Amino acid sequence: MLGRMWQASRRGLNLEHNPPHQFACSQWQTGHRPAIYYLVYRWLFFLSVLSIAITSFACQRLPQHYDGPKVELNYFKWFIYFTNWGYLLIVLQAGLGLAVVHKYRNQKTYCIPCDEEEIPLPRRQKTPLLCRVYWLSHNIATDLSFVITLVYWTLVHDPKIHEINALNILVHGCNSLAMLLELSVTAHPIRAAHAIFGAGAGLMYGIFSAFYWAVGGTDRIGLPAIYPALDWNKPGSAFGFVALCAVVMMFAHGVATLVALSRTKIAGRCRPSSSHLDKFTLPTH
Repeated sequence: MLGRMWQASRRGLNLEHNPPHQFACSQWQTGHRPAIYYLVYRWLFFLSVLSIAITSFACQRLPQHYDGPKVELNYFKWFIYFTNWGYLLIVLQAGLGLAVVHKYRNQKTYCIPCDEEEIPLPRRQKTPLLCRVYWLSHNIATDLSFVITLVYWTLVHDPKIHEINALNILVHGCNSLAMLLELSVTAHPIRAAHAIFGAGAGLMYGIFSAFYWAVGGTDRIGLPAIYPALDWNKPGSAFGFVALCAVVMMFAHGVATLVALSRTKIAGRCRPSSSHLDKFTLPTH
């Protein structure tokens, strides 16, 4: 029994999925080759999130109501914040998603006939590395975006320090909306077991923040804690916060899994022909 459980766990955690062309298609298109409108969507999405990330980095400034000692702004401290880790992952998965679409639009190596067109798809193939990395980054970016939005507005945001402006809303609220849009448009599945990846990313940030504190790192206004709730001068509360975020990350992945499942069911009911994306789905293990 333990052996079967171990094999099932390995199958659930791997990043193999057939047919891999699902990573390049929209749930709402017809045909197996990436639709032109989906290619346009991928370009627009990538350029939008990239522009927001660049703007967030370039437009850094001290809090509007900051009245402490004079501090010289260090732009590279942008990279110490969990919010920005999450947004960089959104940009990464958007770029990889765009690369996957271009890969499959240009691929004409092998074909399976289907109705009126030939489908560039082998009978059975190993999931390409590009698709696996895209799937992994998509999973983590989705989980992190949901948790960042929730944690920021419930535990981090301080009206006395943080002003509510367009950029703040974009990186702390629209990040989740962006990944909800991705979940609604894409065709590839979300596996419940992959929740471990998002939780692992959260734990990695906790380790980074502890190391950063240990070597004397400070936040952008010179405080020893990147976030008040992640103050390693109080290791008990800091450990508790990291553990809480990891648990919330698991629940966030559960929400993402349900959204993806609902998308598939709705598409199947509204457009029975859209089930083409699953027509040639083969066993993944």
